[in-house]
Amino acid sequence: MNVGYHDDSFAAETLPGSGWSFVDKLQQSGARDKWLTQPVGGELRPELQPCVFDAPVPCPSVADPDQKDFPGSVAATHASWLLNQYAFSPKYGGDAAANAAAASASLGYRFQATGFSLAPGAQQGQSDLSVALRNIGTAPFYYDWPVQVAAVGADGKVARTWSTSWKLTTLKPGMSPTWRTPISTSGLTAGYYTLVMRTLNPLSNGIPLRFANATQDQTLPGWLTLGRSYFPAS
Repeated sequence: MNVGYHDDSFAAETLPGSGWSFVDKLQQSGARDKWLTQPVGGELRPELQPCVFDAPVPCPSVADPDQKDFPGSVAATHASWLLNQYAFSPKYGGDAAANAAAASASLGYRFQATGFSLAPGAQQGQSDLSVALRNIGTAPFYYDWPVQVAAVGADGKVARTWSTSWKLTTLKPGMSPTWRTPISTSGLTAGYYTLVMRTLNPLSNGIPLRFANATQDQTLPGWLTLGRSYFPAS
């Protein structure tokens, strides 16, 4: 059904070696690399939820002693999401709360823009935009939400928006591609503009995708600020 996989005993029966663990079963089913196209999720084993984010981990042995390794389980499965009721009730406190928040942030994708450039295009009134990105997360983003770029004028308003053919699903963990697209600047008043970028959630009330950059929402809510560039008269 292309809906991915669910590890119902995460960090307790996840890592390979027993022959029956989650990763062992993925391997036996020829599904070890399915995380590249289908998400992996699950539930943090209930007995581990109250204690796995303490240091050192005092959890009871609910499985093989080599388990109870949350970071290792994330790295082995490329998990995007996990159920953890304890985080909401009765909730973590102190260092465990900070460790749990960091563990949550280690799941899924983490996109960063690392640079951009704007060069004269092959035609009058056209520029070539390049944006360098990287995914420093553990998993891809599994849907190709539309990606837009816009120019914001000195008045703080969007002067023009461009749609792109960029594919979010191509941003695999560890990859650092450069996306390129021609943009038409014909008719824009000559001057400096702030270039911004965003993805569009198909759900009008859905949570937006945010980039892991300090300039996210800096110029306009929902947009990543790339930087300023000069558009000549055309």
